[in-house]
Amino acid sequence: MPRIHYFNPGHETAVLLGTLNYTAPMNVRKMQKDLALLPVWYAEKDDLVYLEDSMVPSSYFSYLPLEIQPAPTPVTMAALAKNASSLPPLEATLWGLSPHSLHLFEQLRDKTKARLSVPTWKEDYFRLTGRQTAAECLKKLQTLLPGLPIPTAPCFCTDIQEVERQMLSYEAPLLLKTPYSSSGRGLLWLEKQMLDTKARNWIAGAFNKQGAISVESGLDKVQDFAMEFYSDGQGNVRYEGLSVFNTEERGSYTGNILEEQSTMLARITRFTGEEIYSRIREAVRIVLQEVYGSIYAGYIGVDMLVYKQRDGSFAIHPCVEINMRYTMGMVALRLYQNYVAPGASGDYRVSYEKEAGEALDKHRFMTEAYPLRIENGKIRGGYLSLCPVSEETRYRAYLFI
Repeated sequence: MPRIHYFNPGHETAVLLGTLNYTAPMNVRKMQKDLALLPVWYAEKDDLVYLEDSMVPSSYFSYLPLEIQPAPTPVTMAALAKNASSLPPLEATLWGLSPHSLHLFEQLRDKTKARLSVPTWKEDYFRLTGRQTAAECLKKLQTLLPGLPIPTAPCFCTDIQEVERQMLSYEAPLLLKTPYSSSGRGLLWLEKQMLDTKARNWIAGAFNKQGAISVESGLDKVQDFAMEFYSDGQGNVRYEGLSVFNTEERGSYTGNILEEQSTMLARITRFTGEEIYSRIREAVRIVLQEVYGSIYAGYIGVDMLVYKQRDGSFAIHPCVEINMRYTMGMVALRLYQNYVAPGASGDYRVSYEKEAGEALDKHRFMTEAYPLRIENGKIRGGYLSLCPVSEETRYRAYLFI
């Protein structure tokens, strides 16, 4: 069945609130608007991409080289309503599932009369989206991977006295996280096992919004990466591939490396060896199959990292975070498979500019300075914006090969 895709980043907060009517923070709404077209680059050729509050950017597609024209079709509500009788049955496919986003598609189905299949919200999704489930999976991995140095799972606290007690159980530096957040958001680093006024205020705000926070030791990170999986909802989980990504100093996502899977794998296995990587990959697949496989159908990204231990040796944290949704790592995988010339390498980046017009200036500069080079219908080098860029744009998603 063809799918109709929808980009709704930051859906974890909508899951936490659990309401049908939800307004995302302004920065999330801006990202959603600026990058609404992103699914055309990872969807299948017969799929549609729903643009909630914007026109189909025909001028953007005319800017793309003929060889690099994504096949999925962007549509608005008006286009769906106009063509409902001639469209095939469609399956709603969201970046991330939440009661709010599913309700939006139920309304879309009712208003347009399109033959649209919308997933049903399951109460289990609330549990599976939170960091508590990732911590449970980490404990299962400790059992499945005896002999490997697996970090201690984070503990979850519901009052500040409990936080102060638990901090003494972990080595500094410490990392505090809110349960419903992702992509480097909702984090607080503490260099010492004590709380200053700023930290206490952050914790109070986190308790007020989410009711709990987790405490764990910060690690001496060498490289972020993720394993991407797909769950069919029938009890089976398959490994899709590896994604290696970059973050700012305190964890905010900035982009993915684009290169052959074998080259990316070598970036990780040079620290730990291929056998350990393979053992971890299969153990994670088994745990995901047990915890998610019979409940959830869709992509799952498991964030990991290579870190340096106190004795100078290297190890892998096999489950920093579990993203029950599409991920930028999955986008990077599809981009490389479908649009980048074999053997080429570069980056898939998501950037943010504070000032109006700044993103457009950078887009124009990069378009001129790094023109695309196409080889056998794929990108060998240069810059490509994956979404339209205007004077109002703040978020850009682009390839730089």
